[in-house]
Order: sequence, then C-alpha cells, then structure tokens
Amino acid sequence: MTLVAGSAITWPLRTYAQRSQPARPKRVGLLSALGCPPPPNNPTSRRLAELGWIAGQNVVLECVSTVGHLDDVKALARDLVSRHPDVLTAGPSSLVRALKEETTTIPIVMFGTADPVRNGFVTNLARPEGNLTGVAFFGAELVGKRLEFLKQVVPHLRRLALVGSVYFDREVAQTAEENVTIAASTLGFTWQRFQPVIASDYDEVFSRIATEHFDAAVIQPDPLTQQNATRVVELALRHQMPTVGASGWWAKAGLLLGYGQDLTWTFVRGAEYIDKILHGGKPGDLPVEQATKVELVINLKTAKALGLTVPASLLASTDEVIE
Repeated sequence: MTLVAGSAITWPLRTYAQRSQPARPKRVGLLSALGCPPPPNNPTSRRLAELGWIAGQNVVLECVSTVGHLDDVKALARDLVSRHPDVLTAGPSSLVRALKEETTTIPIVMFGTADPVRNGFVTNLARPEGNLTGVAFFGAELVGKRLEFLKQVVPHLRRLALVGSVYFDREVAQTAEENVTIAASTLGFTWQRFQPVIASDYDEVFSRIATEHFDAAVIQPDPLTQQNATRVVELALRHQMPTVGASGWWAKAGLLLGYGQDLTWTFVRGAEYIDKILHGGKPGDLPVEQATKVELVINLKTAKALGLTVPASLLASTDEVIE
C-alpha cells in the first residue's frame, strides 16, 4: 500500500516536472562571409524576430566566420556541420557549396545563390528534392544587361576589367565569363579577368587596371570581395575607374552603377525559409524562390567625379539615383 501510494504521488510530480521543462532552443548554423556575429538588427535577424524567433530564448545562432580563413572554408563548413544544427545557412555561392559538400541531411537555406540549377545546387527550382532550398540570386542572366547599362554611361568602353577573387565559386565564375564574352561580342569590347588572392591584392589590381588603360570594371560578388567592399569602392574612386556591381548596394556605397536584386528582400525571404524549416518544413518540398524585381541604382555624384554624363533615357528607367 505504501509503495503504491508513493508511486501515485511521485508519478504526477514527475510528469509535471517533465512538462514544465522549456523546449530546447532551435539552432541555426551560419557560415558567414562577413564575420561574426552578424550586424545587429540585420534584415534576417529582424525578420526572424517578427516571426517569433528570439535570439537566446528559442533560437541560438552558431556563427562561423570565414574572414581571414577563406582557404579553410571546407574545414570550417565541416566543423559547423559536425555541430548538427537544425538548419544551416550561407551565401554567397562558394560558401553554400562548401556546406552542400559536407552534408546531405541537415537542411541548408541559401541566401542569394546564383543560377542554382545550372550551377548544380538543386535539380529543380519548383521541387529541389535534396536538403537545400532558399533564395536564388540573379547571376548570369543579368550580366548582359548590366554591361549594356555600363556601356550607355561609358560609350568609349573598349577594354573591361572583370574583378573576381579566386574564392568566386568555380561554376558561377565560368557561367559569368561565358555571358561576359557574349556581351563583349555584341557591345564591342574586350575583357580580362583579375583574381585577387588576399586583401592587399585589390590595390595592385586597380593600379594595373588604371595603368593599363582599362575603360571600366565589373565587380563580381565573391566572399573576399564582399569582405573588402569598402576598400574596393575607395580604390575605384581613387583610380577614377567607372565600375558596376552586381546589386544596387554597390552604387549606394559609391560605385558608378549597381544592377541586381534587392539584397534586403533576399535576406528577409531567406529568414522566412529558416522559419519554415524550424517549424518542420522539408527543404526538398520548398520551392527555391527567385526575385521578381531587379533594381538599377546610379550614383550621379560618382558620375560627376568621373566626368561622365548619364543619358536621360537611362535615368528615366533607374530605380534610385544617388545625388
């Protein structure tokens, strides 16, 4: 009787204790191109908070920085995967590929991966089928239009410098170069690729571009270039080099032109994919999303400093003008 009574008393107490235990926080693993922790109030964190994911309460970010360690990306990706987070995330393409090569089971949300089908990240946009989904980045399909805009502002364009570091994803780089070649034959210029390896190489690259009389430059979105964005803009202005970047952000930062999808939208949508997976969604069932809008941003202050006139017809189709 005592044993039975004791069991009757302790069982409900044990059950209550089990029920009152807080749920284990979900864990998000980030392989970051821009350092850790991410800037406060960034679009991804802000959107996750709006969706109910509060850092330190019900979600924990495990961030691994690639700054200064781009030669060790595979090892960094392997380390992050070994922690078994609930979802992994990264961007640009080379970091996403590093994660993809390390796991086929942990869900991966990509932020702005260029041409994900053509470059081998997913088999199908509508039904990715594997462990990777997220937001695609307009890549090769915008190269021609980006260079067309540049040619309108730099009508004397004959020699183009393509600046993309050795850490630019190999498949994405090849696709981009194919499209630059097509644009070159149409618009009448030649081009040469410059591949920085370390941060100080950008000084030498822009010095060469100016000394060898290139007429303009294109900045490709890779991890090393993103990490040195401020330096790249400063060098382009110092060497009086008309330069275009792969999103409007570059023009807002000081380059002549920026053409691509809205990065804030990209990061917000990526957060929504993380939310879906943390609520049990399967990445293979979540269609990869592509932007429905791209933006052209022109920096008129930079155009004036470079002695260039932006045609009125181009200004009329510009989404934002920096004056």
